[in-house]
Amino acid sequence: MTKKIIICLDGCSPEYIDKSETPNMDTIAREGFRTTGQAIIPSVTNVNNTTIVTASYPETHGITSNYFLDRSTGKEVYMESSEFLLTETIFRRIAENGGTSALLTAKEKLKTLIQDGAQFVDTAEEPSAWLLDRIGAPPNIYSIEVNHWLFRAARAVLAEKSPDLLYVTTTDYANHILAPESDESQWNMNQLDHLLGDILNVSSDIEIIVTADHGMNPKNRALDLNQILKDAGISASAIPIIKDRYVVHHQNLGGAAYIYLDELSTKDEASTILREEQGVETVLSSTEAAKIYHLHSHRIGNLLVLADVNTVFGALPNPKETVNIRSHGSLHEREIPILGYGTGPETVIPTSNHEVASWIFRRNAG
Repeated sequence: MTKKIIICLDGCSPEYIDKSETPNMDTIAREGFRTTGQAIIPSVTNVNNTTIVTASYPETHGITSNYFLDRSTGKEVYMESSEFLLTETIFRRIAENGGTSALLTAKEKLKTLIQDGAQFVDTAEEPSAWLLDRIGAPPNIYSIEVNHWLFRAARAVLAEKSPDLLYVTTTDYANHILAPESDESQWNMNQLDHLLGDILNVSSDIEIIVTADHGMNPKNRALDLNQILKDAGISASAIPIIKDRYVVHHQNLGGAAYIYLDELSTKDEASTILREEQGVETVLSSTEAAKIYHLHSHRIGNLLVLADVNTVFGALPNPKETVNIRSHGSLHEREIPILGYGTGPETVIPTSNHEVASWIFRRNAG
């Protein structure tokens, strides 16, 4: 039976592949396809991984952020539990049809978010005794090599557990610290490609699709939208959409934020103030944002603010700061590589993360 593999390379802009020696990815593209696709906005990890494993937009699956303000309780929470999902995963659908699936993630937060229905689940952050016995202990989660361990784990799972579907999603720590043209980044991508070849060699009957959850860009300007609005006399909570427990990656500074206004009557004034800030590219009402980006209207703020390519939002000592980080979240980290091949009949090439799973499962439909 054909084995299906979906790999999500966290934070992998197309340039990371273009500037590295990746013969196995080149073979996949040559024998199948490669295109530059689109991540879902906001271009952050939780939104896009959930989109991939549910084959749906956030308006359907309900994950609109890494972190959000729960209006029903007034509390800010990490959106990293499967209880937030509003639709079933592809793992659940496979199980209901008598199949098996495996999920391998670098981060524990993704396991708890998207694992529903998978028969075998493991992480590099908290690996099982079974994996430790097979391939040894993983490197620290804040290391480049942790993704190499994850790919070795993927080979072991595919060879010994033999799931019908294997989903692997990495961590973007390396790409938060390394530009695609750097020697270390090119070495990292070459190592991942070599290990990808080991995965593909497990069976001669494999269909695979490789995508990314978002891209990555250097940033030099940071804005604290809370302070900017407060200084203008507007009471609100600006929630950094990128915020998660992995602060070393991005310092909780990203290119998108939701604004929850204490008084809805201040929406127009707040929008005007934010649009006038250098570094703010777009301000949308919740209605506009939900319509344009297929977001769940009850799980976003009154406003969605998107940064320009150089800017990030978050909590800062001052309203405006100069920074030197690599991050994501805006429209400028939307471009992602999507490449794949398989043995089934050709179908329309996916151009967005919500089409990835549908593509790999349509191929054998005839």
